[in-house]
Amino acid sequence: MGRGALKYTKTPIDLVVMELKSKPLTSEQWVDLNKAGFIKCIVESIPAPKKTRFDLTEKFAVLHVWAMTVYDRVLFLDADTLVTNSLDSLLSLDLQNKSIGVTKDIRERKWVSGFNSGVLLLQPSTDEYKRLRDLLGSGIVFEYIMSDQGFLNVVYKDDWQEIGFVNNANLAVYRFDREFWDKHPLEQINVIHYTMAKPWKCKARGPYGPICKVWIAAD
Repeated sequence: MGRGALKYTKTPIDLVVMELKSKPLTSEQWVDLNKAGFIKCIVESIPAPKKTRFDLTEKFAVLHVWAMTVYDRVLFLDADTLVTNSLDSLLSLDLQNKSIGVTKDIRERKWVSGFNSGVLLLQPSTDEYKRLRDLLGSGIVFEYIMSDQGFLNVVYKDDWQEIGFVNNANLAVYRFDREFWDKHPLEQINVIHYTMAKPWKCKARGPYGPICKVWIAAD
């Protein structure tokens, strides 16, 4: 993902890994990450509501991106994404006075009104970071099984700008609406999001074979 971002994007960017203080990566992993151009940002875990799905409790650490005020704009990418084209148009996208840029989600064969937060464009703000932290601890009700995505969908229900399928080509679309996926040639897709099959486990002969091959063949 990082190598692809640097390879295809002309806009000057920093590649930042948010490393949980409670789950540090190994020195060997950091050798590889540094070679790819990543820098480290150590963050604390953010406590999740008790009803949150047990294996997704630490995902609320994503809220720390709003505190990265050293940057005017941040593009958050899940670790299961692959950049296959330029991010320039996305990084300069007009959010039209909306707080975040995201893409409409699809679940269980149906497009839904909410969004997928695996690719997230935003303007950092100390005030907004505090607001999000306060809201999370306020007892706010959301779809707990979806962890941070459920929370953000409630907070930004009517306050998000569509960034386009090509900037978050969710593998769920490949599974549930293949006709829509096939309307977008791979060479036009900027970010592939391996939601249904994690890319490091993707098989060329599996149900997502053609898309897995893109990951396998990546530099």
